[in-house]
Amino acid sequence: MRKRLLLLLSLGWIFNYAHRMAIPPLIPIIKSELGVTNAEAGLLMTALLLPYALVQVPAGYLGDRLGRKRLLVVSIVGYSLSSALIVFARQYWELLAVRALYGIFSGLYYAPATALISEVYRERKGSAMGIFMVGPPVGSGIAPLIVVPIALSLQWRYAFAVLSSMSLLVGVALALAVKGEVSKPFRASLSIPMNVLPLSAANFLALAAFFGLLTFLVSFLVHSGVSLGIASGLFSLLSVVGVAGSFLGGLVYDRTGRRSVSLILVLNALLTFLLAVTASPWIIIPLGLTFYSVGPVVTAYTSEKASPENLGSVMGFVNMVGFFGATVGPYLVGLLIDIFGYRPAFLSIPVMYLLAWAILWVEGLVERKKLGTSPKRM
Repeated sequence: MRKRLLLLLSLGWIFNYAHRMAIPPLIPIIKSELGVTNAEAGLLMTALLLPYALVQVPAGYLGDRLGRKRLLVVSIVGYSLSSALIVFARQYWELLAVRALYGIFSGLYYAPATALISEVYRERKGSAMGIFMVGPPVGSGIAPLIVVPIALSLQWRYAFAVLSSMSLLVGVALALAVKGEVSKPFRASLSIPMNVLPLSAANFLALAAFFGLLTFLVSFLVHSGVSLGIASGLFSLLSVVGVAGSFLGGLVYDRTGRRSVSLILVLNALLTFLLAVTASPWIIIPLGLTFYSVGPVVTAYTSEKASPENLGSVMGFVNMVGFFGATVGPYLVGLLIDIFGYRPAFLSIPVMYLLAWAILWVEGLVERKKLGTSPKRM
């Protein structure tokens, strides 16, 4: 039962990302059709990420209180149907509205799903999170493979109807194949401990960098002289390699704990810096290993800071703050592109990763001082 549950939860997370990341490969087409700027294109990500962030804590609490599996089914069905409404959107503001509605339903997924996995897998939650967190790389990777051919041969809006029909099947399977509620705490609490604040701030910066890069990676490569087809392929390659990165991140966390978070943030800073200054396709392969490792290690580390009663709420809070950063990232990078150009704008991404690492380094230093131990290198 545990394996079936993890498989279906991972599939739901894959399509959650496929829907949201279907926009970036289509930005050149959308800009041409609607006549929008890079900053306005970035708002198509912000429009879903802001409501997504706002529902994180309520989603975690409701999952703890009412039943996590039930809420997950509602999320999958809701985000599938709402995303399909893009077929009817013709104006820019209509796209923003549909993406915002999608963001509400997709936001109901992460907190109850990760809380459920942490509760069911306990001592092997790092490895389980590594499997679950293939959602971002696989979802991001299949998105251009689905939407770009449809956009070039038919019409780009129809791609969302195809994605919706696929994800609806996952929601039905979860409802029917996993009977009852797998894990439901005796009582639920909305309490958020103070020790999650530094991690939340670091997650804010990490997700701002993550979504800022993903939103404009294809456009950045096209601006650097790569064709749209090859740029979309490199976008998918980043995600394909990221599958291994997600597994690797989970395994490393099980063995090294919180130190893996700082290590991966530093490696992301280095590799995104090299990408910004060289625009080399060869950076995509090592970047994929570290880029998608952040999710499982941050998620596993977050669960260590919670009790069974507030597990969903804590998972939701850290993710909520992170996705406030995700709402800022695409717009900020798009605005910097409009003002300074692609390369200077992309240099903001490694800076965000370094700031996230610095916050956790200071947190560790303060904790060791409280314990009366000498500082060690993070």
